Amino acid sequence: MNSVASQQKRFIRLTPSNNSTGGFSPDASQPIIRFSIADTMASANMVDARLNFKLRVIRTALTPIAAVGDDFNIDRCLNGSAVLDQVIISSRRYGNQIEAVHNLGRLNSSWYSTLYSPKQMAANVNMNCRSIGKGRYNGMNASVGLGATVDDNYMKLQRKYLVTSGVPVGGAVSGKQGWNQGVGASAGSGVAQDPGYLDFSIPLHLGFFQNTDVNLNQVGGLEITLYLAQSRSLFFGTGNNKPQTDSTYQLTDVNMTVPLLYYSAAEIQAQAQSQQSVVSFMFWTSIYSVLDSTFTSIAHRLALKGLLSSIHNTQPTQSINNLLHNNHALINSGIQQLTFLRDGVKNPYEKTMIPTENRALSVSDQSCTNPEILNEYLSAYRNARDILYSQVIPENINGRSNIVQGVYGLGANYDPSAGAGISISGTISYDIQTKLEDITTVPSVAPYNGTESYAFYSYYLSRQDYVVTPQGMSPV
Repeated sequence: MNSVASQQKRFIRLTPSNNSTGGFSPDASQPIIRFSIADTMASANMVDARLNFKLRVIRTALTPIAAVGDDFNIDRCLNGSAVLDQVIISSRRYGNQIEAVHNLGRLNSSWYSTLYSPKQMAANVNMNCRSIGKGRYNGMNASVGLGATVDDNYMKLQRKYLVTSGVPVGGAVSGKQGWNQGVGASAGSGVAQDPGYLDFSIPLHLGFFQNTDVNLNQVGGLEITLYLAQSRSLFFGTGNNKPQTDSTYQLTDVNMTVPLLYYSAAEIQAQAQSQQSVVSFMFWTSIYSVLDSTFTSIAHRLALKGLLSSIHNTQPTQSINNLLHNNHALINSGIQQLTFLRDGVKNPYEKTMIPTENRALSVSDQSCTNPEILNEYLSAYRNARDILYSQVIPENINGRSNIVQGVYGLGANYDPSAGAGISISGTISYDIQTKLEDITTVPSVAPYNGTESYAFYSYYLSRQDYVVTPQGMSPV
């Protein structure tokens, strides 16, 4: 059989177009990773695309990390997925920017905590990202699920994935007893060892990467640019041997795998005869705002053809790029009222959501955590009744001692029936009444009486159609 006459599925393995012999790092070497996917007669299944790399974590230049005793942590839902901060996707031939997502780690935080249970995180997701998830609070053991990070049993397990020698190649170090070092645990004192590396193969949860049949010939190939997250936004801890200002990480053996389905001869001929085609992609629009008053109205002016849903999460501004706090924790600022509006009119919910709680209580003392708000938040991803397993549960939202995690978010589904999205050329706004509970400067016990500003991260998922001609790509 003529192989050109039939479709062929192949996995391609791409190395960075700006490949660095010294690896990639946000501090000491190249902080940007670029990939180019050629213009070819094939469709790419971006859902199954994976970014593969080996991660080496360094607490200080010559000091290793102790797996259990050192309070050197990374978010339990993200782990390897937390190394990316921004991703930009554009057409290689035409130069059009297709998608640009900022603060990708915050988007991933909502994605993983909403759509996966703790057991799923510790199983199938763990194989990609080395994540273990946020387990339920155990009332019989206060050190499980929350509390001081150095004593948290889940944190201890997560830290074992970060164990590396922390010493340059060829350095003389003592033997190590951790997991995933890539070196022999029986090495004696003074024996030269290579630093340890841990393998990752992470998916990219961008809108564009939710497409299963991207026609590479029509879009003119792809340019994918990845910006690494700063070290001070990746690591956190407050106890013994916590992360320092010179703590960093390094990625080596970086590559991307993408499955391609090559077109048959008949399909190639049909495309060659067509002078115009229409392609459709989903993409995220990311916006950063601040809650700086107990009653705040946040407005975003948007021009989107097919708005599907929006998700939002919050975090104290003092926690941003702060080594003492988890930059990927989804913290409830103490929401008391929430109204979604479109051009000044309540939409998509013709109501103001008011939690049925004693407002005098701090969030950690409330027995119920906004079930209506959380139900609408889950529906931003899919029908809430179809989400059978999630980490968005009261046990993970209450009990805010030391605030190291969190699963709280806001959201709305703008087209739950058709799924095609709505056309919006105007203002989407939110009236938010909140306690703005101070969790970074007050004592570590409730009640929290002070207030502080909260960062408000917003992500809008939309569908965009493009008309492709020999002259270029034009949005319609």
